[in-house]
Amino acid sequence: MDRVRIGLVGFGTVGGSFYRLLTANAGEFERRLGVAVDVPWLAVRDASRPRNVAPGTRVVQGWQAILDDNDLPIVVELAGGAEAPLPLVREALSRGKHVITANKALLSAHGRELLALAAENGVELKFEAAVCGGIPIIKVLSESLLGNRVRSIVGIVNGTTNYILTRMTEERLSFAEALAEAQKKGFAEADPTLDVSGGDAAQKIGLLGSLAFGCWIDPACVLTEGITTVEQKDIEFCQASGFQIKLVAQARLMDGVPLVTVFPALVPLDHPLAGVRNEFNGVLVDSDYLGPSMYEGRGAGGNPTASSVASDLGDLLKGILSKQVRRPFAGALPLAAAFPQGRMRSRYYFHFVTANRPGIWALVTGVCAETGINIESVHQKWEDKSKPSDLYVLVDEAEESQVRLAFSRITAAEGIRPASHYLRIVPSPAGGR
Repeated sequence: MDRVRIGLVGFGTVGGSFYRLLTANAGEFERRLGVAVDVPWLAVRDASRPRNVAPGTRVVQGWQAILDDNDLPIVVELAGGAEAPLPLVREALSRGKHVITANKALLSAHGRELLALAAENGVELKFEAAVCGGIPIIKVLSESLLGNRVRSIVGIVNGTTNYILTRMTEERLSFAEALAEAQKKGFAEADPTLDVSGGDAAQKIGLLGSLAFGCWIDPACVLTEGITTVEQKDIEFCQASGFQIKLVAQARLMDGVPLVTVFPALVPLDHPLAGVRNEFNGVLVDSDYLGPSMYEGRGAGGNPTASSVASDLGDLLKGILSKQVRRPFAGALPLAAAFPQGRMRSRYYFHFVTANRPGIWALVTGVCAETGINIESVHQKWEDKSKPSDLYVLVDEAEESQVRLAFSRITAAEGIRPASHYLRIVPSPAGGR
């Protein structure tokens, strides 16, 4: 039986799960591919700590032994961090080793360079596990939809924020309460900033858009907003109006140019993403010949992510055994032009926190009319007239530039409180509401 050696870098949540998968399911690789997988090297930051590994695996500090092993064709990088593993991945690719990574931060910052380096050296850089955990969305875009032109990708790609918003919706928890629960259950980090700010989702949708559209999307061009401004009041009003609030990541071709965004949005109840709950992820891909197709599964956690790493490993093993190398990119992807964010069109939801005084409705409707925004409905609610009231406004489709102008004029007026904000509305796949 053929044997293939791999070097594993990192033994945290994902690295540990992947190693256990290889140990528990070694017979599956042998049965399906006729190959045994050996892990002679496990590279960690601190080799003095005991690790539960098989006798054939040597735990080493640093990754030089993996790079110097000429009989080892595959490096699996699961250490994390945008910069720390960069020298490892660069050197491994330069030496003709295939690399598998789950590191979205590394790919977002350096993916264009690394993919070109892989192609230059005739090897592959695989990263199924970097986006959406156990959902094989990279394989869908690069293989299953190879004969299609992808028009848009709309998804929930961050399990932490989806769990928080689910708990806020279903249990009426505050943002702080839902976040604390997510941290207790291990769905949120001790410092959740990257997740709740939308940064994690922006890295992921940038990668998906780059893969789908064949051009590299600069992370700086992604419109990124988080969920920290979403209140229980917003959720209750939106539910009553037929929406769920989700952190939605989108990559759309607009006049042939990518528009890539991440923001909390109102999702109609008939939209496939509306039912994606808790820590699950969901991705809706629209392509020219297949049309809309939906992919859902666990988006985070050691075991789901390890499953995707194993999928990449299986693909590489097939190529090695058949002496064939598949290269998804022929070289450096061209940098994508950025679609002007101000030209983005959507329906919108405004939540104005206002003083209880005459003229507020007239102010809001007047400014909307002057900026060319058509109002669908206006609702006002207060429980104590001595306190600020909540004014909810739904408007027809408008350009982002119009909405920003109207919002800035309204919130600058007397009687409008700083807590006011607005959200966008995601259309149903068929264009309905």
